Amino acid sequence: MHWLEKFLLPPSCQLCGAAAIDDELCSDCASKARVIVSACPLCALPNDDSSVCAVCTAMPPVWQQAYSCLVYDGSVQQLMINWKYQRRTSTARLLGETLSDWLTLQAIQLEATAMIPIPMHPKKLRTRGFNTAYLLAQAIQHTTHLPILDKALNRIRHTEAQAGLDKATRYNNLAGAFSVIAENLQGHRHILLIDDVYTTGTTLEVCSRLLQEAGVKHITILTLARALPPNTSSTS
Repeated sequence: MHWLEKFLLPPSCQLCGAAAIDDELCSDCASKARVIVSACPLCALPNDDSSVCAVCTAMPPVWQQAYSCLVYDGSVQQLMINWKYQRRTSTARLLGETLSDWLTLQAIQLEATAMIPIPMHPKKLRTRGFNTAYLLAQAIQHTTHLPILDKALNRIRHTEAQAGLDKATRYNNLAGAFSVIAENLQGHRHILLIDDVYTTGTTLEVCSRLLQEAGVKHITILTLARALPPNTSSTS
């Protein structure tokens, strides 16, 4: 923000309007955003010791690793809503920088050689105007130094919104929704699959299986936020 703009329009919190630095978050709203520092390495569910959780022990996911930066509640949930439905570019910048900084601070060593953001159906993309997963991939590109393969995985069928659906219904809703064009993988066999929020993992699983069928050998999941299962709490 230019100095004159700061004088005439002092920066304010994106959520409550209180005084903040560079139109980000005030200290109170920032304190309600929970950063994940320790989690299950397979589903990114926060825990105290980075051990594999009971669910993943009993039924390991199809991918090899999963990381998530923030717990999807409180300030983070509201920021995501503002970004998706109010098209707040300042929120996009804040969340993208947060994910990039988190990757650096966590010193995560990625085996991937390319990134694939979960795609949107063209109809929905035209309506919203942007794909949050793709913007997150762009935001971390200077950290990962990985190419973005945005033509390899495609959403070919428009589906009902996943929010509010249980896992079984989500699977049915996504049947035939995605496809992979193998040649657009450009020979990459280790993929960083990116989405904005990990809720049940259904979308990530469907896409991972298709990528594996196309020859991908190693998949790492990265999401900005991790939703907690019902009746679950975390201090991480």
